[in-house]
Amino acid sequence: MAKHRQPFSSRFYPLLGKLPLPMLHALAYPVYLIGYYLVERKRNVIYSNMQNSFPDTPSNELKKLAKLNFKHLVYVILEASKTRTLTEEQIRQRVTLKNPEVIEKFAKNDQSVLMLAAHHCNWEWMLAGCSLQLSFPIDAVYKPLHDKIVDDYMKISRSRFNARPIPNKNALIEIMQRRKEVRGFAMVADQSPVRKEEKYWTQFLNQDSSFAVGAQKIAKLTKYPVIFVGMKRLSLGHYEVFFEELGQAPYEKEGHEITEKYARATERMILDAPEDWMWSNRKWKRKRGVYD
Repeated sequence: MAKHRQPFSSRFYPLLGKLPLPMLHALAYPVYLIGYYLVERKRNVIYSNMQNSFPDTPSNELKKLAKLNFKHLVYVILEASKTRTLTEEQIRQRVTLKNPEVIEKFAKNDQSVLMLAAHHCNWEWMLAGCSLQLSFPIDAVYKPLHDKIVDDYMKISRSRFNARPIPNKNALIEIMQRRKEVRGFAMVADQSPVRKEEKYWTQFLNQDSSFAVGAQKIAKLTKYPVIFVGMKRLSLGHYEVFFEELGQAPYEKEGHEITEKYARATERMILDAPEDWMWSNRKWKRKRGVYD
């Protein structure tokens, strides 16, 4: 029987984390040039999503924005490989927390929180920065990658500073098992829901968009306060995390107030710096009423 060969990324990606960060940043530009001009499918998804979200923006400006977005995505991918080996001092220097009191006030009252983030800027460093600098441990809900070697590598990276990665299929069980502990339960909630998953539809970036309602359900079930965790790029390799309260119990029995507030907070952040969102995410691959 032929031996199954691991994809090239399995062997190569973990090695990137051993390179100095300045070298990774220098490597990003040639990788961007090769990727942007050769990976046509990804480039087309980015441009199409931007075109639909900003219909009044001239095509030449959209092309510039798409190029910058692709470049920033390469930076994030390469920086993420370094998460596992950055020192505490390096993380504190590169990820600052703007207003941690917004979320820390709940921990002081022995309350756990739901933390809703988005694929904006460097979400891997966001987890590391928050885990290191907030007073409570964070359980990060994630979708396992198909590439097991890279997935295992990322799980170790995401486990730093007492953080605990949770596969999304186990999220509710894990959260309920720890409901008596003071923790942050973090979710990146801007991806398109799977076909059979319950959805909430709203206008988002000028398009009819669906959002998963799992966080809303967990908030109602646990009565945890919900905090939006945003990120802003300050300069190359330096970011600022900010917090915004989306809601506290008691929550309405019906409706999707938390999900709508999350959509609006995410939209504001993206419009402030559209080059830093993951436009390659096929957010709008499904339409309302089709296989809902």
